[in-house]
Amino acid sequence: MTIDLIIRGATCVSHQGTGLTDIAVRDGIIVALGHFDEINAKTSIDATGLHILPGVIDTEFHIGSDGVPDYRAAIKGGVTSLFSVGKIETEIPCDHAFYTPATLGNISKLHDLEQEEGCAAIHLSMAASNDLDVIADDRKLLKVLKNGRRRVVVHAEDQMRLDERRSNLEKGNVNSHSLWRDERVGLDAMRRILAIARGAGRPVHVQHIAGEKEMAMIAANKDIATAAVSPHHLFLSAPDCYDKYLTYAQIDPPIGTENNRIGLWKALNNGIIDVLASQHNPQAIELKDQDYPHSPSGCPSIQTMLPQMLTQVNECTLSLQALTDLTSAGPARTFNIARKGRIAVGYDADLTFIDLTKEWTLADEDVETNCGWDLNAGNTYKGQVTGTMIRGETAMWQGEIKQGVTGKPIQFQDTFQEFEDE
Repeated sequence: MTIDLIIRGATCVSHQGTGLTDIAVRDGIIVALGHFDEINAKTSIDATGLHILPGVIDTEFHIGSDGVPDYRAAIKGGVTSLFSVGKIETEIPCDHAFYTPATLGNISKLHDLEQEEGCAAIHLSMAASNDLDVIADDRKLLKVLKNGRRRVVVHAEDQMRLDERRSNLEKGNVNSHSLWRDERVGLDAMRRILAIARGAGRPVHVQHIAGEKEMAMIAANKDIATAAVSPHHLFLSAPDCYDKYLTYAQIDPPIGTENNRIGLWKALNNGIIDVLASQHNPQAIELKDQDYPHSPSGCPSIQTMLPQMLTQVNECTLSLQALTDLTSAGPARTFNIARKGRIAVGYDADLTFIDLTKEWTLADEDVETNCGWDLNAGNTYKGQVTGTMIRGETAMWQGEIKQGVTGKPIQFQDTFQEFEDE
């Protein structure tokens, strides 16, 4: 058997646990795991001293206000696959899929739309957030969930309560963002969508959950619901974030109190959370500098999501195995992704190389986002992404982004098409 690539000497995080394992790759697929001292390959990588994780799958990636995907930031952050809100029309190194937005005009077509190549799911927004299409009425929500069979991704904020509380929004005061979009905005939406999903017999995946009480509701409905959390909500708390970052910390749903932040970590450690997703939504500086509420919600995060969590691994608040489940196996399981999410024979050689002992600081000049800023610039981490490999091709190594790697549409097990009769 001809081997294209052997990666030697690394500590791999796989279904067998964490241990020294060589990885053999042919045609972009993992073909063997073990110790291959006597086997030659066309290419060999010495990864001694590094850990290898299954490639990070980011299921919440917004293209940004300039229309250009932040693929450099993704690659630097160890991301090998990403799901975008809206199709990515340009060539990028990461494998990619997209969410098809549910609108009032396409409800009857959703069953067919969710079967398109590269479609990860139907995306449903229950409230206005930047330019997302909104479906807020319960009858329309039920129609959406009855039209199709795959898991529906939900932005769960209650538009009716937002309309009622608009008087709490203070011009020029970004602190009022979390007063306007209060705790009940998320709770009311969660209560409604879980009831509708159960009535429709349709599973849902709730994105970027911001509140501890919402996590408790998910825990009581795990037969129909999965949950994602973003690093913003895990690492920031109000009102300090607004005092420090002003409108740059403005996201939807808003960052909550310190007690809420601690509650999200409890939910994560108790296994309620299925997916860690970046909620990467970069906005231009000139837009963020506008007076609230004219400033758009969203901030970049894909480059630093994994380093933030690796620091927690080093501080013993999270295991490497649990982190891998949140960033790789969890997304693959939730969305029925084919051949991704594990270091195992038959799976794509999507790999994230990390130096778990490396202490480093994200300098301003190292920020790869097109918008040119990151809330985490200047922060110090322990644990650095040193390589990103996509189907056996090195997209980034030791900080250098390689040319010539081309991403492909992600395949899903629940959209497998039978061969046509000849």
